[in-house]
Amino acid sequence: MKKLIILLSMCLATAALANSKVAYKEVDFINPNTQQPIKLSIWYPEGKPCDNAKLCLSESARLDQAMLLSHGAMGSARELNWVGYATASQGFITVGINHFGESWAYGKDSIQPHAATKIWRRASEISAAIDLLQRNQASSQEPAHLFSHQVNWQQLTAIGFSSGGSTVITLGGGKYNPEQAATYCASERSKGDLGCRYAKNLPEHAISIEEASRDYRDERIVKIVALDPAAGPMTTTESLLNMNIPVLIIGAKQNDFLPFANHAGYYASTIPNASLYRLDNKAGHFVFIDSCQHEHKAMGISLCKDKEGVDREKIHQQLYPRLFQFIYSGT
Repeated sequence: MKKLIILLSMCLATAALANSKVAYKEVDFINPNTQQPIKLSIWYPEGKPCDNAKLCLSESARLDQAMLLSHGAMGSARELNWVGYATASQGFITVGINHFGESWAYGKDSIQPHAATKIWRRASEISAAIDLLQRNQASSQEPAHLFSHQVNWQQLTAIGFSSGGSTVITLGGGKYNPEQAATYCASERSKGDLGCRYAKNLPEHAISIEEASRDYRDERIVKIVALDPAAGPMTTTESLLNMNIPVLIIGAKQNDFLPFANHAGYYASTIPNASLYRLDNKAGHFVFIDSCQHEHKAMGISLCKDKEGVDREKIHQQLYPRLFQFIYSGT
């Protein structure tokens, strides 16, 4: 019965948006905590032209909650367009945070070689982005800066891929221990784990244990979807056991980048309110980003080319029902 209600809600939402179109815009802010840029990728149901906002929302837009996206290491929110477009088509304002120092969205000159190893900085960047979104709300006293309607930024589903998956788990209460990760990467358990290569040439002084192990929980995050999340060996069991919000883990069993048991499998078996959806075919780690044609690789693994017999777009279609079932549950 519950699944029937969820499916009915999805159908009603789709019907309500039949006359709306999904728009994509990029908006630039300055992070007041670091003075670094924050580029937001925003998918939203576009409404009629308006005078009081940069982004005019459809009357059928969902204002009671919103979606956040966090991309993988050295990537971009646009690589999660398949998620952003789908959630926006259901009425949800969907905001992707492009992580400065990692994301090519800021240009090649902004890339910092060791940014991906300081994964804990991502969570505070997302919290700063949420603060900025809250400050740029519509009001009756003054014109809106960003959206034409008030959006509830206190009810957020955070969706992340790879390092982004780890980031959203951190926002939900997960905590890092870099020494724990160093021990793992020096052990036999890490065989085949390409994530360990990121810190291979990192100077010791570049890691701030105090900063890394800080509590980055953001209470505005009420649900989490982690797509093949990274940094499992660096995340403490105790912190995961104390997480108390719904979490959906989607992982590739035959992983070519992050061993399933040490990452997605570990999170799913440790977080009390986690459910797991496992891809048991030959899907690799990068099947979770948009289809692409370029030749770029990460640690020797192609971002665009999948194993023979793997259809990336079909897998995305396969994941949509699971994703929306989770999003609509309890709403």
